[in-house]
Amino acid sequence: MAQHVETQALAVMPAWTGVRSLQSILPSQDRLVLHAGPPFRDAQELPAAIRNSVLIGILYEGWATSKQEAQALLEAGGVQLAPAQDYGVVVPLAGVATPSMCLIEVSDSNRPENKKYSVFNEGMQWCTRLGIFADEMVPHLRWLHQDLGARLAAQFQGPVELAPIVQASLLNGDDGHARTLHASRQLADIIVSWGINDAASQTFLHGAMAWALNYWMAASALILAYQTPADGANAIVKVGGNGLRFGLQLAGSTSWLVTDAPVIAGNKEPGHEQANALGALGDSAVVDFVGLGGQCLDLASLSARNLQAFLPSDYLTRQSLFLKTRLPFLAGRPGITDFAQVMASNTGPLVLLGMIDGAGERGRVGGGVATVDASLLQALKEWHNETTVV
Repeated sequence: MAQHVETQALAVMPAWTGVRSLQSILPSQDRLVLHAGPPFRDAQELPAAIRNSVLIGILYEGWATSKQEAQALLEAGGVQLAPAQDYGVVVPLAGVATPSMCLIEVSDSNRPENKKYSVFNEGMQWCTRLGIFADEMVPHLRWLHQDLGARLAAQFQGPVELAPIVQASLLNGDDGHARTLHASRQLADIIVSWGINDAASQTFLHGAMAWALNYWMAASALILAYQTPADGANAIVKVGGNGLRFGLQLAGSTSWLVTDAPVIAGNKEPGHEQANALGALGDSAVVDFVGLGGQCLDLASLSARNLQAFLPSDYLTRQSLFLKTRLPFLAGRPGITDFAQVMASNTGPLVLLGMIDGAGERGRVGGGVATVDASLLQALKEWHNETTVV
């Protein structure tokens, strides 16, 4: 039985199969705002950057007409905050998903009924993932979802198999997380070929250098979700950070194991050296736990050079200690992080992440790496044991 389940997990071949609104896949949910990583205890503990994104989401949906009204609605419990992965969705960094936003649908080509969703990459400036509040945000989101997104949904000509794109991108310098330039260009060219070729759309798509990341997030979430307890008692099916805490969920469980979010070690950009960055943040950790990102630095030499001062000495080979399978999606490269092997070897994924200003004023202030090791996973279990009522 275990071998059968493992074979199913290995056989996952993600494909882009459409564009859907969050409302269409969760029609019974009202005033829902999805965020990255494990749950927050309440709205009061939201970091300023994530609070900004939640407020932008409220304004975008028209649940409030001013920042003050949105703040009052949030504080009164007028919106439901929830981890995106608990609803089959992934969002990056400080980003949010709200009902009328468009989502990328990624399905398993071998079993199309199995799907995961990701928000659109919002470009490089007016992005909820950056945790900023600006007047330009809501108009940009309206264009992205109600104009570009609506046309993408109507003119979609997929399915688009994602394995050839990710494999070609790795051979052209991408790492699949911090750097996705080659794949983003490929996907932009596909979209333009469907007739979405007006100047505004082309300028945006060819300037959205991380456009592909959101596809790899949904694909990775799909692969992780195929694991069951038969793959091992500690098979990891969800993972991410909310800036305060880092968490994961194991197969067969409905609760998150959480601990303090690890610090992101890396370079801050000029002018932002004194900014206080949030801890590990975003659902994009799923790509690193499937073998992309920090596990592809043997191919992505530019990413490795940029982070050289913050990488362990074994960054080129360490993945063999904790990646338990060879994935067809990655052309046979090792993938899927094994909890037990991280504990046994004290070696785990290098998660490549942007640094987001915790004050919610500067957006992205740098980039770096968070290291998962045995002590972090042990802290997850200890936190869970201490907070579980017996």
